[in-house]
Amino acid sequence: MRKNSHNTLNIQYECQILPPILCFYTDGGPDHRCNYGSIQIALICLFLQGDFNLLVAVRTTPNHSWTNSAERIMSTLNLGLQGVALKRDQMSSESKSLFDMTNTLSDIRQKAQEFNELKSELKESIVSIQDLLNSRTERLLLKDKKFKCHNSANSTLKIEETTQAQIRHHSVLVEFMNTHCRIKKCNNTTCLYCKPIRLPSSEFRNLSFLPDPIPSQNNTDHYATFQDIYRTETTEKYRPTYIQSQVNAEPIPKSILVVRKIRSYINCEDCGKRRCVYSDKSLTCKEQQDYQQALDSYSYSCGALIFLDDHYLKETVFVRTRISCNSPIEILYYSSHKSGNYLICYYCGESEDLVTTPQSLKEHFKQIYPLCEGCQGNGKEFYTKGEIKTNGCSSKHHKI
Repeated sequence: MRKNSHNTLNIQYECQILPPILCFYTDGGPDHRCNYGSIQIALICLFLQGDFNLLVAVRTTPNHSWTNSAERIMSTLNLGLQGVALKRDQMSSESKSLFDMTNTLSDIRQKAQEFNELKSELKESIVSIQDLLNSRTERLLLKDKKFKCHNSANSTLKIEETTQAQIRHHSVLVEFMNTHCRIKKCNNTTCLYCKPIRLPSSEFRNLSFLPDPIPSQNNTDHYATFQDIYRTETTEKYRPTYIQSQVNAEPIPKSILVVRKIRSYINCEDCGKRRCVYSDKSLTCKEQQDYQQALDSYSYSCGALIFLDDHYLKETVFVRTRISCNSPIEILYYSSHKSGNYLICYYCGESEDLVTTPQSLKEHFKQIYPLCEGCQGNGKEFYTKGEIKTNGCSSKHHKI
């Protein structure tokens, strides 16, 4: 979105009159995620620069590329890459040695900042690849219109102070977001940001934001039509991803389920797995004594609460309850450095007979979780996270 805002105005509408309303369809990747501060600022800039009366940022349904234009275009672009072999041009031996020392894109950028020759030679080595891809792409047609390639954003573009915490320090921006977002002209004649509306007043007054999907009253297995719910109050509680998140949500404040608030560990009496115990603040001596006394008189099982409903520590000390004995060890356990923490198998919690991590995995993943011989013999594989980006691609979670 940060770079696509520029493309929307200067490329898409280069020879066209800007419409008063813009619906911006994207596939919902990290460059378009509306809870990112940088994306929110980009959308606001697009709204102001284009003098739109209303801007609607639409994220299309995932896994349905055949039904939405934002992803369907990829099938056309892939035609230009069929039967293509790509190879960089040679760099000097010095630059090649520096390049071979890097494993990730971050490493490459860091080296390029330290050694200007590497930066310039690396750019020159991919010019022929860029020219080839540009020429093949511009041979493609969509609705009888040829594709056109444009240069990417250059290094003069700086993206700074775009996190939510940083944005909160800019009072004028916060005021704008509170009064204008969702993004629609406020139609206030004294507004310092919005230009006069371009739509007829009657049409502008009838503009409403996109409604949330809600079940049809006639058939709850289907959503109500857009015409039936437009300009009505709706809620997002029927959104499939929201429903799923609530099913799996812990009845504990998210701010507490972090590694720095792990205070101790507790073992399940049934499966023996270690579970993390959380509290917002460190326990006082009395609270620690009462906590230990409760443990001595109680057998903990995965998914259960530690305390009875009338215990005063019930709202102070927590364990996850959306787990069972079949659940693996919590990821946060492996980041904790509390006393008593030691390596255990990700699947069963066993601390003995752990398998040595293969070097090949260390070269490809940032995090590799322990695996015992017993689980390996039962067909389990190393659970990994954070694939190291060596070619611009990565996946989220893997079992190897």
